[in-house]
Amino acid sequence: MKHFRMRGRINLGCLFITALIIAGGYVGYKFGRVYMAKYFLDKKAFQIAGDAAEDWKAKTYRSNRDIAEAVLIEARSRGVDITLDNIVAERNDQTVTIQVSWEGDIVIPFYTHHFDFTIDHTRTLK
Repeated sequence: MKHFRMRGRINLGCLFITALIIAGGYVGYKFGRVYMAKYFLDKKAFQIAGDAAEDWKAKTYRSNRDIAEAVLIEARSRGVDITLDNIVAERNDQTVTIQVSWEGDIVIPFYTHHFDFTIDHTRTLK
């Protein structure tokens, strides 16, 4: 029976696979953070549009600016870097419309990905 002594060397295949896993996790984190923020902001904008549509007497959201500020508060809590100028809220006799535009860059070593998201929800007054 042979006895192998550990000499502190590492298998190159194991090192390569570990490096790939770490790189994939880093890229997934950078992209995932932005796309998850977009997903949750999209859902929240849909919910706020629905709440404003149900609130036809304008008790909760008294103006279009109040609707836009509610979306902005949610965006800031998700780490989305937008201003009130990127949010358009309109309420008329029949519908509530919320439009959010957001663009930026995801920077990773040797690559920059530009994204441009537009969220648009229209809900009918109840």
